[in-house]
Amino acid sequence: MATAALSVAIWCLSALLVWIMIRVRVLDHPVARSAHAVAVPTGGGIGIMTAFMAGLLPAFMIWGTGRDNFPVWGFLGGLALLCLVSWYDDIRPQPAAVKLLAQCAAAVTIVVSLRLSSGGQTGIFDIIASIAWLVFMANCVNFMDGLNGLASGTILCACLMLAWLGPMTGAGAVMPVALVMAIAVTGFIPFNFPRARIFMGDVGSQGCGMVLGTLGLIMGHKGGGWGWSVMLLLLANFMGDVLFTLGRRYYEGESVMTAHRGHLYQIAHRTGLPCTIIAPLAWGGCLLGGTMAWMVRAGLVSLPLAFVLALGPQVAWAAYVIYRTRAHPIGLW
Repeated sequence: MATAALSVAIWCLSALLVWIMIRVRVLDHPVARSAHAVAVPTGGGIGIMTAFMAGLLPAFMIWGTGRDNFPVWGFLGGLALLCLVSWYDDIRPQPAAVKLLAQCAAAVTIVVSLRLSSGGQTGIFDIIASIAWLVFMANCVNFMDGLNGLASGTILCACLMLAWLGPMTGAGAVMPVALVMAIAVTGFIPFNFPRARIFMGDVGSQGCGMVLGTLGLIMGHKGGGWGWSVMLLLLANFMGDVLFTLGRRYYEGESVMTAHRGHLYQIAHRTGLPCTIIAPLAWGGCLLGGTMAWMVRAGLVSLPLAFVLALGPQVAWAAYVIYRTRAHPIGLW
């Protein structure tokens, strides 16, 4: 009964705040890199992240798992800092350096909190790598948040998979954190897919990316090699798109720091594929990665084969998008 009541409360708070933000009308005006043609309200991530942060501690109390080894207040503090700066950036765009500084500050807060709560010895290289991972995840999800339902639906799929796979690593905190995030995201998705009445904005995409990154760290430290592989398999399609796009832009002498619409999903949309096809394909890629992670854990496939099977569809997708640009020219990527 308590679980159902908390789930309804989280969902209602998320949906209510998203609905309010639609009426506040902080608009995302279309620019050259945008997929939308008219101004659309942004800031839906306020609903997601507020509901998530409000519901996390009650979730630990009700489900009674993982609270002792998870630094709730340090985690929420770092997350709140990132969300505040990201929301200000949504209202008044800030230089990339300011956003990066906020991401690093949030990542340091979370990593140090995790380090203190675990009580274990952690080398400086591990700390630096963990901070870099969190910053990468925040940006990875942010880069992929440019099409109706693409990022939010994938986050939902990833969190549901994490709630299932996380306990297999022995990390009790993963399930409640993942489930609370999944519920909060479901309060947003009906407003964003298939028709976007509002966008998440940086406050949502970067916040969700930081949460997923933190869960990846926890599973990695608890579950060893398999634990580290789970998030990589779940978001293989996101990471593949980001790394392919950044590598292509660098190779062609274009700035990797300048905003653009050259990601594979953006190119596919520009060639005429609707979001109702592109977004579900991304969701399917995430579910496939989660299934591969489970199969590795069950001893049904090896880890290298799992990565091949998870990345294979992404390679095929890239080839298909390149093929479509020849049949439907769009000019410069």
